[in-house]
Amino acid sequence: MLRLERIRTLTHGNAVYWAAFSPDGKRLATASLDNTVRLWDASNGELVTTLKGHGDGVAYVGYLADGRIVTASLDRTLKYWPADGGAVQATLSGHQDYLSCAATARTGTLLASGGFDKTIRLWDTQTNASVAVLTGHDGNPQCVAISGDSKLVASGGDDLSIRLWSVESKTLIRTITGHSKGVEGLAFSPDDKLLASASADSNIRLWTKAGDPVSTLETNSGVVKSLSFSPDGRMLVSGGADGILRVWEPASSRMLLSTIAHKNTVYGVAFSPDGKQIASAGFDRTIHVWMVAEV
Repeated sequence: MLRLERIRTLTHGNAVYWAAFSPDGKRLATASLDNTVRLWDASNGELVTTLKGHGDGVAYVGYLADGRIVTASLDRTLKYWPADGGAVQATLSGHQDYLSCAATARTGTLLASGGFDKTIRLWDTQTNASVAVLTGHDGNPQCVAISGDSKLVASGGDDLSIRLWSVESKTLIRTITGHSKGVEGLAFSPDDKLLASASADSNIRLWTKAGDPVSTLETNSGVVKSLSFSPDGRMLVSGGADGILRVWEPASSRMLLSTIAHKNTVYGVAFSPDGKQIASAGFDRTIHVWMVAEV
């Protein structure tokens, strides 16, 4: 039997939209509508530093394969920061409206971002160049994900669709439909065999990497906003409008546990690199860190 034990609570001055562990598991980065990103010591929860430089709320924070930090903001820019949280190294501009989402490649130099200008942009994090502007969404993109082999980018949004894009040809491969409301979250499994999608229709759907349906996980929770696979792919955690964390077993489509985590919407969830902890980021201005334990 599985359970989650809350081991610490961290706070921001406004809603928290994203959380990400560093590749070595020593830091936890959190992004907030208070225009900042905070870096925390993952071992004890102490605040290490606060990244300031965005002119509006920060919707995403992640780690590049080389260890640098990347942030995406409602101010329409992405920024790179040193792993230790020093001064901004570069600012990427191009989106013509709010940036709503971003994703970093597990290896290599690919970065993807989505904005309310209805475009998905691909960037080379080594040259800082915009290498593609992908168009076709009829509504605002809300989420984006990069496959482990960096060959595919998946995007989802208010037009109820998921779109699969070829990184090599920079073209649309497939449009996936099935959700009855907007797509809010996407995640590829570590082995790249599954793509999970979260929706405002209360459902999580599992698809093959090619976009064929596998199963549907019903949460009955309202909007499902966030998803994260465990590093071994055996678990999938989700968060949504009801403030509840749910942990699933993708292989059986079975829910392993659920726990009340936040007072309202859970905007971000993330497994630690060792799979032993989960961070949840909420509209209630808190980040909770949970120990995943067998009982």
